[in-house]
Amino acid sequence: MNMDNESGFDAEPSAKKPKVGRFRGTAGRLRQGKENHLSHRASLDWRLDRERVCMPNAAAERVCDTLASLRDDLMQSRTGAVLLEEADRQRLEISYDSQTPQSQFYPRGGKSAIVLNPDYPRGGLLGMLCRELRRAWQYYQGAFVNPMGFEPDEAVLVNRAQQADAFMIAVKVAWELKLAGLPETWDFMSGSPVAAVTRAFETQAREDFRSLNNGEASRAAYDRFFDGSCTKAHDKRIIHQMLLDDAGYMKAQKKDGHADMEMFRKMGELPHGHNYLSLRGKRLPTDLCYATVEDRSNANFLWFIKFERSFQEKEMEMLKNSVRASAEIVDLSAWTARHARP
Repeated sequence: MNMDNESGFDAEPSAKKPKVGRFRGTAGRLRQGKENHLSHRASLDWRLDRERVCMPNAAAERVCDTLASLRDDLMQSRTGAVLLEEADRQRLEISYDSQTPQSQFYPRGGKSAIVLNPDYPRGGLLGMLCRELRRAWQYYQGAFVNPMGFEPDEAVLVNRAQQADAFMIAVKVAWELKLAGLPETWDFMSGSPVAAVTRAFETQAREDFRSLNNGEASRAAYDRFFDGSCTKAHDKRIIHQMLLDDAGYMKAQKKDGHADMEMFRKMGELPHGHNYLSLRGKRLPTDLCYATVEDRSNANFLWFIKFERSFQEKEMEMLKNSVRASAEIVDLSAWTARHARP
């Protein structure tokens, strides 16, 4: 019996304080909405109760979300139409796969493919398709690189830049669809955790409509992606990929790739408009602020990767020096015979 309890009964364990951060974030996105905040309802309901809203086993509920109908919607966007036309020209295959967490682009030479998870709302499917079409477009333009081909710090930077670029294109297409009378994608993204990115694009576009073509709106959305918590999950994914690739990446070998401005210029090309990563008066996309890892867990793992690679590099250097020294061992008996006094 617990003697500290005056009632003579064991005290019940105190309940943990609930984490209210996510609820506050959702409430904040609701407050940022318009028209009594109901336009974001599909996005928020789906995130709160995916099974009830999506009904993945009810095929009749997904008739409107066929790939053909998604393509028809994207053709209403100037940017989306160009991305689709390039995909068709390259014979890119687009299909559904319920085992894919969200979406994925598989570059396979002449048999590249995009797969989408069909259990997302229509607005989410259109956004994911835009992101993967952008990656495919980059791949066909020769601007899509593997972040694992860079040193750890630059690998994080390149991966972040690719994710921010894909989200920016999805926001751009969603805005164009909204102007064409198809607001589903915009409403879904406005109620999502990347709502800050959409607001940055919208603010710039409303202040000056010319920013849609001169790259200012695109750059505002790109930069906003780095200011929040959007990068945390992507950093974790690429860092874990480094750790798991112990037979390749973790070996001490210098990477051939280098994240220079030329690479970012290729990445910043748009189907229509100016290169948004080459704008004057903006921070260089290689600036340290774009690559700083603030999450402590990710930062610790990244430090371990760099330490392990540096350690193995020194170890290999010492091994090479020892082999070189052993090959240069002098035969003392022969040397003594040659240099002996007559």
